[in-house]
Amino acid sequence: MIATLAYLLAVVLCATRGVLEYVIGKDAAYLVQVGGIVGLLMWFVSPSAIAAYFRDEGRWSFAFVLGTLFSVAVSIVVTLAVTGLFGPSYLFVFVFTLFIYFYSISNYQKRFIRPRVAYAGLVLIALIEAGVALAQQQNLFPIDLPGATYGFDNLRAPSLTGSYLHYPLFVSIAASLCGVDYLVRKNVLSGIACALLSFAIFSALSRSGMLIIIGTFGLAFLQGPIRFIARNAKLIIAGVFATMAIMVFGGALSSHNDSVVNVGTERMMGATNLQSDGNEGRTEAWDKAVMLALPINAIAGSYFGLVTNSAPDPVREEFGIVESSVLQQILNIGLLGAIFYYGVLLSLTKLISRESRISLCVLAALFQTAFYQSIEVVPFVFILMTLPVFDYVGGPRQST
Repeated sequence: MIATLAYLLAVVLCATRGVLEYVIGKDAAYLVQVGGIVGLLMWFVSPSAIAAYFRDEGRWSFAFVLGTLFSVAVSIVVTLAVTGLFGPSYLFVFVFTLFIYFYSISNYQKRFIRPRVAYAGLVLIALIEAGVALAQQQNLFPIDLPGATYGFDNLRAPSLTGSYLHYPLFVSIAASLCGVDYLVRKNVLSGIACALLSFAIFSALSRSGMLIIIGTFGLAFLQGPIRFIARNAKLIIAGVFATMAIMVFGGALSSHNDSVVNVGTERMMGATNLQSDGNEGRTEAWDKAVMLALPINAIAGSYFGLVTNSAPDPVREEFGIVESSVLQQILNIGLLGAIFYYGVLLSLTKLISRESRISLCVLAALFQTAFYQSIEVVPFVFILMTLPVFDYVGGPRQST
């Protein structure tokens, strides 16, 4: 139980950087957040369990880890040779990701997390995040926490995360996990939580968040269309009517005001339109990524730590950001390195049983990264890389 409580405390740190930033400042908040997560979880990372997993089950996973580390080292050298610059803070993306990956492997081998307790705790934290965000949208929250953006009638709220971009990523993965739990267990409370969290993402106007949730259910449908329809007829009917109501209600309000229903509907319906608001700037960033690419980027990155949100402002202004995690990794660690890196992320599914279907959440979240820049967001990386701890199927494993 201690391990589960430590994990949930790490989730709280992951989701409340905005509160820390309000009290102690942004730099110190990041340090406390990341340092706290590592400090809480490091005691449960087992070198012997990791070695046993790579030896017995995860040889390809081990190859992907080694490939990622090699690509990072080569890309640092190439970046220094090509630009004379280097972004050391970007190393954190890889170190933190691999640390959490090793933590999940340790849990897979030793089963020290109580998955249903951890699941309930995560959902509760996500619901609190959603409640705070809704209060911020209505100007009812008493504290002006950092991370908000301008425009959209204050709808793009940061909640407690410290960023209006981080909040929906955290909550959408929790919503997708609730959705999968409903599909597998027909747990009504999970279904209600999924609906509430999905509404919160819709009201936050987050396309990336909506893509994760829709992607999860879309993948579940593609796995077995007939079975999905037969087992979830009520869910489908409710979803269709809810979508129609939103679209009709949003259309009726379009000439009157910029309500959350109207603006959210317009953003959802314009998600696939590359000329719509938000997407136009994104496609320009993708074009810039293509122009920045060099022949060497097939093998190694030539902009390690330079094409990223974590770069200092002068560097970010010179090289820009590319609004796609995939393109960002190609520029930072090369196409080969990006393949290794995504191989590590995809290997999370080997830590998850087929019966739990949590792999759907992993795949939907990774699909979203092709279009949005999220792989360096601490809440996203942390929740994504620890999704295997919620796998309740299989029971205790032999101690390693």
